[in-house]
Amino acid sequence: MHDDRLNYVLHEFIAPEYVEAESSEYLLIENQDSGHTELTLHIEGENLCIAQYDKKRRCGFWNRDSRNGLSKCVDHAILQHTNGGWVLHMIEMKGRMDNRKWFDVCLKNRASYLDIQALCTALGIRIKAVYTYTTYAENRFSRVQNRTNPRMMAAPLGRRCIDPVQEWSQGKMHVTIGLDEELIIPHRAIQMERRDGVLKGELVIAETSA
Repeated sequence: MHDDRLNYVLHEFIAPEYVEAESSEYLLIENQDSGHTELTLHIEGENLCIAQYDKKRRCGFWNRDSRNGLSKCVDHAILQHTNGGWVLHMIEMKGRMDNRKWFDVCLKNRASYLDIQALCTALGIRIKAVYTYTTYAENRFSRVQNRTNPRMMAAPLGRRCIDPVQEWSQGKMHVTIGLDEELIIPHRAIQMERRDGVLKGELVIAETSA
């Protein structure tokens, strides 16, 4: 249940159907050429769910150059109100994960974080913590660097090259969001099960997760 101030902004300024009707359970879906994914999300407390975030209009003032990845975004985003403040949860859905796709996921998370910060300014709320999740079926990470792929040699997320295998295994995503400013986001990998041709899984976000 939102307070009067937030309800006013949602109803007067935010496009209808941009945010899902508030619930404690959502079925988050992603259709790709490689298959169909369904994640059942259970979340405690007040929340704002932006399902299919990658298919919705976002801020128009970014330089969405292909190099910086700001044209990308995650599949779903949820803002959760906890005792400690508002928490941003970002969810990206993949069938297979490997070194190259990790860079892509990082770029999507950075772009989405910056976009949602702008949205939160309009909503009059501040993000106190950030978490990210990636659903997948196959783990194809390799410690052997592919030198034929220039993306594997570059540092598109900042000056420091990142180790995708290390970040995936340690559950930490590093993204550059400003001059000498790096955001370290706790990351959780969610392995899905294939049932009747559909990748299915479940995520529980308790209020204590913040």
